[in-house]
Amino acid sequence: MKLKGEFGFSPPLIPLVYQLLGENVEALANVQLLLSICSWMFLAYTVARSLRNFYLKPLVYFLILGLSLSHIISIWNKTILSESFTLSIFVCLTGVWFLFVQNHSYKKAVAIMIISIMFVLVRNANAYVLLMLCGVLLISSTVSRLSAHRRYYLAIAAMCFILLPISNAVSDTKNQWTGYFLNVLSTRILPDETLRTYFKNHGMPLTETLMSRSGKWSHEDNFAYYNDPELGQFREWLYAHGKSTYVRFLITHPVYLFVRPLHDLHDMFFSSRLIYYAPKGYVQTKLGKLFDYASAWGLYPVYIFLTGILVGLNLLWACSKKSPVSWVPLIMILLVYPMAVLVWHGDSHEIDRHILPVVVQARLGFVLLLLFALDAVCKKRD
Repeated sequence: MKLKGEFGFSPPLIPLVYQLLGENVEALANVQLLLSICSWMFLAYTVARSLRNFYLKPLVYFLILGLSLSHIISIWNKTILSESFTLSIFVCLTGVWFLFVQNHSYKKAVAIMIISIMFVLVRNANAYVLLMLCGVLLISSTVSRLSAHRRYYLAIAAMCFILLPISNAVSDTKNQWTGYFLNVLSTRILPDETLRTYFKNHGMPLTETLMSRSGKWSHEDNFAYYNDPELGQFREWLYAHGKSTYVRFLITHPVYLFVRPLHDLHDMFFSSRLIYYAPKGYVQTKLGKLFDYASAWGLYPVYIFLTGILVGLNLLWACSKKSPVSWVPLIMILLVYPMAVLVWHGDSHEIDRHILPVVVQARLGFVLLLLFALDAVCKKRD
């Protein structure tokens, strides 16, 4: 496992852990499993600690730990990819945010910063997640009691703004971002006459050789995008103007930006292909299967309806300062679709795997909204 791969420099955390373990794959898999168990237990503890109704605490452990056993999470525990570390660190970060919102202190703020840095060191794109998260937190701090502790949020936000250009600098090493963009170019831009005309009008050399790449991934045909001499002029445009042209296109076409990902909603949030990433010998628990059934595509309209109600209730309590911790799941849910849009436009290859953290965030956010709503209702009755 190397720090530099075919598409530039990889985030260093997993390769570093791998080297510290003597390049033992089985040991790395065991570390991933242990980290997953500890992070989900920690989150369940922090959420239970946040609830005021004692009788809801067992339900917290059942729902959160049960969710962790669903196949979209458990298959990664021993799969050597970045998903396991990403999910575990995200869950741990969420738990620390619960502790921080309940009782602000510089120690918890520092803990959030450290875990956030680790989050980016696992996957470069996580810097955008932190940027959106902290942006919304800064806004929410102006309308709730969090404003009294604005200095902490400003410090965390500043750290995230620093992480973003660093992450971009790493991904801008000659090949990494181009691999993702070329997948989008091949599968979405070249097959669409309107889109490819836009890029042609903005300097992209549209040749027969380039059109022959339509529908093919960036790595196919021995990385022809990078090696074919007839695509030399295209590569010059790609490195000089490819990213800026794509970003400009998205900004100037907001309908395409926000509506087009909805066409792939099923593949993004309810994909059945993730199970193929499961390691050999993977066996799912019965409780995990139960949570999979509860997350079926057929129940999607029900969850949308319930989520709307739960968001409204939690927003009411959060703004009235009766339940400030409700801001955490509220922000998680409110950021789901913006993050999904970011992932969808970032790459078209293995999109169900790339969007996995967003899917987990959506399901976890729903569970948390439900728990805090039940807690508020029980308190009102008391």
